[in-house]
Amino acid sequence: MARTVKITEDRREQIMEAALKVFAKKGFAGASNKDIAREAGITPGLIYHYFESKEALLKAIMDDSSPQRIIRTNPEQILALPPEQFLHLVVRQMLTVVEDAKYQQLLRIYLPEVIYHPETVPIGIANFEEGTRFVQGYLAAKMESGEFRKMDPGLVTRLVMGSVMNIALLRNILHDPLALQYSQEQIIESVVDLALNALLPG
Repeated sequence: MARTVKITEDRREQIMEAALKVFAKKGFAGASNKDIAREAGITPGLIYHYFESKEALLKAIMDDSSPQRIIRTNPEQILALPPEQFLHLVVRQMLTVVEDAKYQQLLRIYLPEVIYHPETVPIGIANFEEGTRFVQGYLAAKMESGEFRKMDPGLVTRLVMGSVMNIALLRNILHDPLALQYSQEQIIESVVDLALNALLPG
């Protein structure tokens, strides 16, 4: 049984890696399942055994590569961490993933698709929403207990996560010299300090 599960996982991974290569060459809209199957060395029909559609395949790649996957799979125990520790952990996790080469490759594929093929937008939004719920729930609980100022937890979550995404885009896609001069640790400290200054009661 364990061997069957391993074979299934390996095949899924093989298909996702092949799809990532094909999407990088042809774009999501221009790639076909035949192209992906050829790259993976399998028959096109086998893809449907693991993924019901090309959109489902892209979503699986995003789920596997994105920071939201790590954030949403954090153990419940970290919700008991003090605010500074919690924010450091989440921001570090997110920045580490978004600066990873595989995620940067995914961004280079997905961002043009969003511009030219708006039908792909819901795939990215769904992925983002799954990751924000965990952080948003923590912030909402702290606001309710009075440890944080009352603000819109959904908006604050997006501002914190958006700042990490923005600095990663500046550093890895636009190669902004100013953004590149800072270490990951400096960025993490700055994002956490800004969040705490805004959230902690005066």
